[in-house]
Amino acid sequence: MDPLDHSPARDPVPPTDRPSPAGAEPAPGADAAPPPGASPESDASGPQASPPAILQPVWEPGQAPQPVSGPPAPGPGTSWPALAARHRSGLIRGVTGFLVVAIVAAASFLAGIGYAGSGLVPAAGSLDTAPPANARSEIGLLYQAWNLVDQHYVDRAALNPKTLTYGAISGLVNALGDTGHSDFLTPQEAAALSSDLSGKYQGIGVEISIKTEGPAVISVFDGSPAQKAGLRVGDLILAVNGKDVTSASFDALASQLRGPAGSKVTIRVLDPGATSSRVVTVTREAITVPNVTWAMLPGTKIADVRLEQFAQNAAAQLTAALKAAQGAGATGIILDLRGDPGGYVSEAVGAASQFLPAGDTVFIQRNAAGQETVAKAQAGGVATKMPMVALVDNGTASAAEILAGALQDNGRATIVGVTTFGTGTVLQTYSLSDGSEVRIGVAEWLTPKGHQIWHKGITPNEVVALPITASPVTPSGISHMTAAQLQKSGDTQLLRGLALLEKKP
Repeated sequence: MDPLDHSPARDPVPPTDRPSPAGAEPAPGADAAPPPGASPESDASGPQASPPAILQPVWEPGQAPQPVSGPPAPGPGTSWPALAARHRSGLIRGVTGFLVVAIVAAASFLAGIGYAGSGLVPAAGSLDTAPPANARSEIGLLYQAWNLVDQHYVDRAALNPKTLTYGAISGLVNALGDTGHSDFLTPQEAAALSSDLSGKYQGIGVEISIKTEGPAVISVFDGSPAQKAGLRVGDLILAVNGKDVTSASFDALASQLRGPAGSKVTIRVLDPGATSSRVVTVTREAITVPNVTWAMLPGTKIADVRLEQFAQNAAAQLTAALKAAQGAGATGIILDLRGDPGGYVSEAVGAASQFLPAGDTVFIQRNAAGQETVAKAQAGGVATKMPMVALVDNGTASAAEILAGALQDNGRATIVGVTTFGTGTVLQTYSLSDGSEVRIGVAEWLTPKGHQIWHKGITPNEVVALPITASPVTPSGISHMTAAQLQKSGDTQLLRGLALLEKKP
């Protein structure tokens, strides 16, 4: 996979490796010794983590990124803004809560993977297990607290050293204040995230939006088990395997809908226009999540192109979609980045290169030392002159924000929607000895005009909020709509984009 987004590209300057201090000890104190069961995680003689694979910096249409050096590692350089609320079971998309059902990784937003071997990505240094010099006077407090818990907590079954260690690491990373980005992943979460970035999972193949009346299907993947079983866009999900889910949380719904390939799930749904519900039985399969979908808006020559995420081959899929739309007579483009959590930075550059002339700045990367590196659009774009609008929302993050900022600052597109998530740092992934991962922001991305994305997001040219009662219209839904139905859809952001392209007031 390409290293390009999931947080801004990796640091231009490799972090300095710390030598392991010989004989380092915790701060003095009666309770400063590691509690029983904690030593494997803090043993300085333990195995050192392998650095993540370094990936090719150059994107070419149809070409999958290849490792340059180092052993494979889950999601190297990825950048999903924090695994929401301790990693949700499904991929949350956008302010309305899109959920790619059955994606194993509890997803947060993708952040930014960087270019490797190009000076944009910092090397993953060797990992020390001894306390750093600036923490030695305080580390004893952790062991004191751990010993108190170990000695006095009433629920003895809850005193699992691994669980407590993971909790302590999570607290350490969360204390950085890099909410939604720098994070800690268990081995299972790291593997699940890697699966998400590959665009593959086992499930039924739908996107869900939680509405006031309950969960509703807003997209059905072509060729998916859901489509074969007769699930349709607009269906309200009432029950799963006989259990009412009309007020279920995302996690609860995902845990019921997802499952291994070959297993079955029974879903009771109600078409909003029907008077009675129906039951469909879906056999789960291995699903390939489309990075890009598109459809012609009914009654127009405008193509709605939706970029789901910047996973592997997203730029190549975007190129193919743009060519297909042009072949269908499209004279303008609405690029839908709403709920797009980001992904590989290289895919963001590849995508931007389809709309920007070669040499235009896509983003600027600044490391902790203030050194800046500029990423430029590549030659060969297929839609560099087509009129376009880009749609964004609070769920637009990371690589998607890079693309939106590049289009805005270069005057290439009008941005419509609400301020984006604000994920603008490059994540460096470090694998720990048991397969868990710590991902740390090591650089930040700026827009071509130098605007900071981190914590600020991209402010649209036209601020248009989506009504709480409405959901974004997706290409799979558009393909079944008439022009009148589109106008009544309630998707104010899409309709404003259409009006701009058609020069309507």
